[in-house]
Amino acid sequence: MSRMTRRASRLIACLIFLLLFPAVGLGQNTAELQGRLVDPTGRPVISAFIIVTSQDTALIRAATSDDSGEFKFSSLPVGSYSLQVKADGYVDFRAHDVRANIGKVVRLDISLAVNDSHTASLRGMGAPMIETSNTQLGVVMDDISVTELPLKSRDTFELLQLQSGVQSTLGADLFFGSDQPGVVSVNGGRARSNNYNVNGGHSGDQFVNAPSIQPSPDTIAEFRVISHNYDADLGRNSGSVLNVITKSGSNAFHGSAYEYFRNTALNARGYFDPEKPDFKQNEFGGTLGGPVRRDKTFFFSSYEGRRVRNGVTSDSVTVPTMQERSGNFSAGQPFTGVLQDATVATELNTRPGCASAVNALGGAPVAAGTPYSGMFPGNIIPPECFARTAADLMTEFVPFPDVGTQTYRAVPNAKVRQDQITARLDHNPTSQQQLTFYYYGTDVFDGEPFARFQAVGANLPGFGGRTRERFQQLNLSHNWMISAKTINESRFVYYRGGQGQFLSPMRTGLVQNSCSTVPLDQCFSDSTNPLLGITPGYGPKYEGVPFISLAGGFSVGNNANGNFAQTGNVYHGFDSVSKIVGSHSLKFGADLRNQRFHQTYFFNINGNFQFSGGGSNDVGFADLVPNYLLGLPDTYSQGAANSVDARATQFGFFAQDAWKLKPNLTLYYGLRWELNTPQADAGKRIQAFRPGQATDIYRCELSSSNPLLTTFGSSDCSPNGPARSVFPLGLVLPGDPGVPKGLTNYYLRSFAPRLGLAWSPNWSKGWLAKLSGGPGRSSVRMGWGIFYDSNEELMLASFAAQPPFGGSTFISNVFLNTPFLAQNGTVTPNPFNGFANPAPGSAVDFALFRPILLFGDFPQTLRSQYADQYHLTIQRELSQDMLLQLGYVGSQGHRLLASLDQNYGNAQTCLDLNQISGISCGPFGEDVAYTIPAGAIPAGVTIHLPYGSVPSVTGPNPNPITLVGLRKYSSPLCQPTTGQGCPPDGVPVFSSLFAMAPVANSSYNSFQAQLNKRFSHGLQLLASYTWSKSIDDASSFENSVNPTDPNKSRSLSLADARHRFVLSGYWRLPDWKVSNWSGHVVNGWAVSGIATLQSGFPIRITSSSDRELMGSFDFEAPGEPNQVAPFRRLDPRRSGGYYFDPASFTDAPLGQIGNAPRAVCCGPGIANFDAAIHKTIPVKESTSLEFRTEVFNVFNHTQFFGPNGNIAEGTTFGQVQRARSPRLIQLALRLTF
Repeated sequence: MSRMTRRASRLIACLIFLLLFPAVGLGQNTAELQGRLVDPTGRPVISAFIIVTSQDTALIRAATSDDSGEFKFSSLPVGSYSLQVKADGYVDFRAHDVRANIGKVVRLDISLAVNDSHTASLRGMGAPMIETSNTQLGVVMDDISVTELPLKSRDTFELLQLQSGVQSTLGADLFFGSDQPGVVSVNGGRARSNNYNVNGGHSGDQFVNAPSIQPSPDTIAEFRVISHNYDADLGRNSGSVLNVITKSGSNAFHGSAYEYFRNTALNARGYFDPEKPDFKQNEFGGTLGGPVRRDKTFFFSSYEGRRVRNGVTSDSVTVPTMQERSGNFSAGQPFTGVLQDATVATELNTRPGCASAVNALGGAPVAAGTPYSGMFPGNIIPPECFARTAADLMTEFVPFPDVGTQTYRAVPNAKVRQDQITARLDHNPTSQQQLTFYYYGTDVFDGEPFARFQAVGANLPGFGGRTRERFQQLNLSHNWMISAKTINESRFVYYRGGQGQFLSPMRTGLVQNSCSTVPLDQCFSDSTNPLLGITPGYGPKYEGVPFISLAGGFSVGNNANGNFAQTGNVYHGFDSVSKIVGSHSLKFGADLRNQRFHQTYFFNINGNFQFSGGGSNDVGFADLVPNYLLGLPDTYSQGAANSVDARATQFGFFAQDAWKLKPNLTLYYGLRWELNTPQADAGKRIQAFRPGQATDIYRCELSSSNPLLTTFGSSDCSPNGPARSVFPLGLVLPGDPGVPKGLTNYYLRSFAPRLGLAWSPNWSKGWLAKLSGGPGRSSVRMGWGIFYDSNEELMLASFAAQPPFGGSTFISNVFLNTPFLAQNGTVTPNPFNGFANPAPGSAVDFALFRPILLFGDFPQTLRSQYADQYHLTIQRELSQDMLLQLGYVGSQGHRLLASLDQNYGNAQTCLDLNQISGISCGPFGEDVAYTIPAGAIPAGVTIHLPYGSVPSVTGPNPNPITLVGLRKYSSPLCQPTTGQGCPPDGVPVFSSLFAMAPVANSSYNSFQAQLNKRFSHGLQLLASYTWSKSIDDASSFENSVNPTDPNKSRSLSLADARHRFVLSGYWRLPDWKVSNWSGHVVNGWAVSGIATLQSGFPIRITSSSDRELMGSFDFEAPGEPNQVAPFRRLDPRRSGGYYFDPASFTDAPLGQIGNAPRAVCCGPGIANFDAAIHKTIPVKESTSLEFRTEVFNVFNHTQFFGPNGNIAEGTTFGQVQRARSPRLIQLALRLTF
């Protein structure tokens, strides 16, 4: 047994021992009812007999009052109850319609009258809204909110945004999954840091931790978001906890049938829509519930179908003008670039007719060192000089402008088909036990016209994706009241989420077939050397047009991430014991989740060409169409396919106590310990980078099968053979010394203490009584806790299909036709041709994968991400049904993961090289080889070397200097001053090496106000206001931080919203006392609505042109421009689409990250109003028919999404290109019985 295993075993044993001692309790899947009995003089009533009875299922619980008159019922199923109190010498007391809400403590303090032979009775006694016994923050959404408020997507999770501190991330500049209604940022937490549960069981997607089990609103009894400082029995994530409770059957049959309908005629045209988008949506279904055996067994079931065909508006895409398509760029400024490399000149001269066409236009000969303005006078590029592949792709896939002279917009159709079924069975074998079985299943087909996952899909139509999904949950729970003061809750949940296809390309076929007129051997290839071309090797099902993107312009090709077929399984077990001991409410237990996730990646198999500007042979024009037509991309990357079988287990052990120090003062304290085992691949097909360490798993780094690199030495594969540690030093795998199966060690110190205090002032006289409302009418609550976060599987996905299990190659300054040939003539090995699954100990020629680009790595010791949460809130009951809450809510995130390039380019070396005659170094030159002849360094000039034993050389240099790449680990064995160990073919060993590093932090502070009016007298309202500021270094792990100092990336969080106000309500209009047909007309009306006013999200300011000379490109680049003037907002309607003045920013000097903040405040805000009108017609006593009209964005107010913040994208920098939905109308008909 290893030392780590022994430590883990001892720690778990200690925790189990501690948990044998009682500790605290409110079930988050149930409710608690408590109170105190007193006589008319205020003295406690002892040994009274209290009975609560479910009004739906006749479940009965009984208790007696203690020496202080207190009574308590724990773990009550959600629902309405009647309560009866019997005490000798006192009047019997009865209350009806007492609502027990999920996760809430319902407190009823009752004064009993002296017996005078009658019974006191109250009906419609709602639970007091004031919270005097727990310190959690959150709001319960009951069935009125769920079923009566207008929901555009019929997604109940839209309602998460109604409470303070919670906001949608739709429109924030975040990554995949942030546009789903249930993906929210809660009190400054990351959007993927929420714990989603249905009936207390796991319901979140493993890939990006988004909600995937989403019951229809008609099946939901209520749900609650615990937004802050949740109890110790909850954990796993550091943001919030959502728990949805579904409806159960009762002693009466009840159900519904409904259809919701929308079509094109009911909608308005959007701001950017060239025409009103085609739209047709039908959602239909029904529910049925009732008894199987009266008072014992009940069922509830449902079906819902959804069919959608809707037009999806593209961005406003900048496409070539009619003149530009023919090579005429005379309308713009003269070309400013210089043709630097002789290989480019040779390529152009070999294109049939190019040299003669240039000569006929009076241009200078095509040769290295010639300015493009001289070569192409008047900015005219002859079509004979076009790269044939580029011209052919433009003809086939790039449309003509349809808005003005250079803009194209389209509205292609998307299709969605979804079917959902649910079934619930509740059984009460005795009055002390409840068994519940729940099943959820849904199938989804989603055909998207724009497969823009992670922003690497075409912005022009023709490259959509198909997604097929199936999500299921099986939930078994057992509640057992062992005694009047001891309750056990146990639950087992099986979750399965599968995507048979994920954005599977709609346009498939061989890569070469994407060119219709170019001969196949010339389309992304070289007829004389196929190794220079794209060779995925996976067959036509997965192969297609490469992704080709022009910064600020058009992009074509299939999504570079490829198809993500995946299946995930989660086995979730939970058990807790709650016990009342005197004034202590104790709870302890365990929460265990075993996760298994299989995914096959076809990542970037067809290649990814980026035209960003600033490359070594940049034409130097306002847009990048000249570079494209000449076939001169700035970068090319390609990946490979492989599978990952991820395994992880999450342990949570907890103990907690709610200690009632006084009847009006409760101290809450608890402790949770979590272990989130690192996600590991069962096949060990992941890798890590450890500087200076050589792998022992593949003992032979080179094989004799490499036809291009015979000069690298012996192919002897013996353990001590001469090829040992030649390539690639630093690349290691699970099983190598110090490399565990999950790449990082277990972190065993995730202790999460929780502390809270709830005080209800009992002032009964004077101005303090007026201020507080009297005893039990106000509360002061404060809380603090530590909350740990788990990692989504997408992180591990970043590690997949990389050497030796696939390739991740990144090459700068290449040719479009031959991507493995650099513009300076360097040939890069092409390792791509199908799956790679080498057996351990086999010969692997790592040299073929150079330059190796790793998109993922974990440090050897990775401490868990966590957040400190703290709050101070005051509640004041304004009436029995209205509660005002004011408070300060804050949090601090620590050790948050972000993308950090461990091998960024050395900008100083690049700048130094430019001082040497005949050598040019600039953007995207980090993976290029540079040879400095002896004596070439001018006297007194110092060249800083990025690696080797000699840090710098001052001219004149006595010997040649060899640099193969400009990164710290470009060539780990290379000694530049001697040339020893340097790759002789000029191809570096490593490119960027990204790590998911715990280098980011966050801070959130807010004032929050909330007014909640529970439904009574026909009216229900919830008003929430949040004034907050959220700052961080990275808002998700995909954000790339400044690799030299992550703290320099600190700025506004991308989900920051300074002000947010939401008002939601439902008003059932009073009925008139009329009869016959007129009563059906004037009665049964209701209105509902949601109003949202919010400040805009910050604008991500960035630059992808590599001005910083780091060559660090993962999900995004770390570059930023300089801000040279105050940020100035513009009105897009009057400024040609610009939301801010782009002149406020300029490119940073070469070798520097600009001074602009990572995000600036702020983008367009939200001012949205949704409303519904309801008309209910009674059919008979228990049956009604409802017709409703729902209007979304009632005033058709244009609400822009954020503008383009990438200065490298030319004229689109600062422009808004998309807007939220225009006015939409939905009609519905519902039969309820």
